[in-house]
Amino acid sequence: MPHPARLALAFMVAAAAAAQEPPPALIESTEDASALCRSLGGTPDILDGYLTSHDLNGDGVPDFVTDLARLECAAARSVFCGPSGCPVTAWLSQPDGSFSRFELGRMQGFTVVDGEPLPALVAHHPAASCGAEAAADCTRTWRFDSNAPDEPPVDAVAAAEPPVDAVAAAEPVADARPLAVPSGWTLRRVPGASPMAVGGGVGNIASLAAFCLAGQPFLAVTFNERPAAERVTLGFDFSRGAIEAAAGFEETAGGTFVVPLADGALAGRLGGRDRAVEVRVDGASQGELSLAGSTRALRGALEECRAP
Repeated sequence: MPHPARLALAFMVAAAAAAQEPPPALIESTEDASALCRSLGGTPDILDGYLTSHDLNGDGVPDFVTDLARLECAAARSVFCGPSGCPVTAWLSQPDGSFSRFELGRMQGFTVVDGEPLPALVAHHPAASCGAEAAADCTRTWRFDSNAPDEPPVDAVAAAEPPVDAVAAAEPVADARPLAVPSGWTLRRVPGASPMAVGGGVGNIASLAAFCLAGQPFLAVTFNERPAAERVTLGFDFSRGAIEAAAGFEETAGGTFVVPLADGALAGRLGGRDRAVEVRVDGASQGELSLAGSTRALRGALEECRAP
C-alpha cells in the first residue's frame, strides 16, 4: 500500500492539475514531519492547503509551497507551530529540472497574488514578528527573481487581518485571531489539544511557549534572529538561584528552540513567585523577562503532563 503521505500528495497534485510531480525531497520532508508527529503520540493528517502549486519564479514550470499549518497532528498539534505561526516552504524549479528548497519562515498564513513580471507571495505575520516598534500585524511580500531572495522588509502599509482560513490554519492559537504576544504570560486554549502558556520575550527572544506534548512538558523559544548554532544555552537568574537549560533547534516545531522541562526545575521557577527574571542566551544578557501571569498560565498549560 502506498505511504499515506505520498498518496495524499498525489491526490492534491491531481486536484490542482499540476503538470509536475512534487520533488522527492518535498515528499521526504512530508514523511519526516508525519513520522515526527507519530513519534510524539500524534496522528498526522494532511489537510487541504498543505500543498499548493504556483509558478513563482516565472520559468513556466510549476513550483510548490508547503504549509505545516495544514499538516495536522491530532493529539500533538503544537509540534509544528508556535506563537509566530507555522513554517512555510517554497520548492522552486531549477533549469536542470531539479527543485531547490527555500524556507520562508513562520507565518500565520499567506496569499499568492498575480503580478508582473512575477507573482508575489504575501506572508502574514503577528505584531511580535514585525519589529520592535510594531503595534499591529504586518505582511512581507516575497518575489522570486532568484531562488534564494533576501527576506523582504515589512510592507509599508500594514495589511488587514489575514483571511479567516489563513488565521484558522495558524492554530494552535485557540480563538482564531491573529496572535499578538503580550509582555506577560497568558493561557491560550487549543481545540483538540493541550493549552499553551505564551509569554512575550525580551532582547533577541521573541516569545516563549510552554505546552504538554505526549505527556511531557516542553518550552519552545522563538528568536527574532535565529542563533547560528543548533543548540543554545538559556540562563535564568531566579531569586532562588540560577538555572541553565539547553535548547535545541527544531525545524519541524515551527523553527523554534525547544527545551524539555520534565527533568528540571525550570517550569516551576518560571511559574513561581518571581515577577521577572534576568535571561541570558549563551551567556549574553537579553534583559529582564516578565513573569506576570506565568503561575496561572503554566499551571493550566502543563497540568496534563507528569509533574516536572
